[in-house]
Amino acid sequence: MKTIVVESTRRTEVINVTRQLTAAAEGTGDGLIFFSVPHTTAALIICEDDPELREDIIKVVENIFADLRPFRHIKKNNPNAEAHIFSALAGTSVVVAIEDGQLDLGTYQNLLLVEMDGPKSREIRYKVLEG
Repeated sequence: MKTIVVESTRRTEVINVTRQLTAAAEGTGDGLIFFSVPHTTAALIICEDDPELREDIIKVVENIFADLRPFRHIKKNNPNAEAHIFSALAGTSVVVAIEDGQLDLGTYQNLLLVEMDGPKSREIRYKVLEG
């Protein structure tokens, strides 16, 4: 596995990582590429990206579990149970087809890292499966 590092700057943030992850496929042929974030308070999703939608994603992340509060999971005075749960639901990995060394994404599809417990340095690991 190879690794790309992404730095988040806020507690909750949506970061478009399409450009960095597209570079990972360059020079390959056809196949699949597996991307994964080895973190339990971040997610990796495929979604449209625009400023308003980023705000909407953050709104959902911050409020989806509001009616379920309080949570019991608080480590080192860091109440991040919601980040763990959202990460588990949204997912920490995606697989994308590669054609002629290019990610085969739809017109409006982007790869987005959803940070829910930042700011932090986050890894995105990837492996190309050619064939």
